[in-house]
Amino acid sequence: MISIENKRISDDAVVIGVEISKPEKVLWPDAGDRRPVTKLDLAHYYEAVGPWMIAHLKGRPCSIVRAPDGINGQHFFQRHAMPGTSRMLTLTKVAGSEEPYLQIDRVEGLAEIAQLAGLELHPWNCRPGNPEVPGRLVFDLDPAPDVDFATVVEGAREIRDRLEALGLVGFCKTTGGKGMHVVSPLSQPKNGELSWADAKAFARDLCLQMAADNPKRYLAKMTKKARTGRIYLDYLRNDRTATAVAPLSPRARDGAPVSMPLLWTQLRSGIDPQRFTIRTVPTLIAKSTAWQDYGDSERPLTPAIKRLTKATAA
Repeated sequence: MISIENKRISDDAVVIGVEISKPEKVLWPDAGDRRPVTKLDLAHYYEAVGPWMIAHLKGRPCSIVRAPDGINGQHFFQRHAMPGTSRMLTLTKVAGSEEPYLQIDRVEGLAEIAQLAGLELHPWNCRPGNPEVPGRLVFDLDPAPDVDFATVVEGAREIRDRLEALGLVGFCKTTGGKGMHVVSPLSQPKNGELSWADAKAFARDLCLQMAADNPKRYLAKMTKKARTGRIYLDYLRNDRTATAVAPLSPRARDGAPVSMPLLWTQLRSGIDPQRFTIRTVPTLIAKSTAWQDYGDSERPLTPAIKRLTKATAA
């Protein structure tokens, strides 16, 4: 007869100080290599990429897509703390909400997310430690099903070029699907506060300008009937409570894909975003210099707003 203590040891595992119950629970049936991804595999993934990932999570409220029975089971979106929330996770108060939001401020917290079967991480885009101030812009290129990835790559490069012309720096990552994100870090305003309305209006105006310049390729309004053959430029990530999938976050989709940060030189027309999976990314990111200068690339948004307004009026 097996004792309860022996059963607990055999059924559980410890990763970064967090006990992972039911470690062999399958969360993805296949990671593109005909092998399942277990709960323990997810914990080890977070352990491997955690030091890189935490810089983009720390100090920001973070929503979690949980799937306790794997991607083919029920999914739910968790924003707030629940009874018994681990001390490995931070609880942060946000104006307008009585319930505290979850934050992941240390790598151990990522192991706790794995224990909760947290398959996706969606942080706010605020300044770390200040939910009321935008800390980055996120442009989401969402292609219609008939648009190939090479066209999405061209669109991402165009957004980067437009941002650079306005004095901002753009970084790129896959979304874990057919789309891409271009992310631009913002500096802390020196005089007065930068509002979420300012950030959203700037992102909207840039996307509208881009769609007006090439209406056959882009649209900036979500109209399903009009999407065929075009890329929807989603600027709505740039709102106070809006989120965007974190760099290196897995996605709750077939193949266990990951939102992969890339260098612009890696973003070639023939690149396959499906090659970036929970299984392949730890080795790839360990050798990559992508986003290495992210922290040094923060730029003020106010001058860019003035330049865009002037260009639009011309």
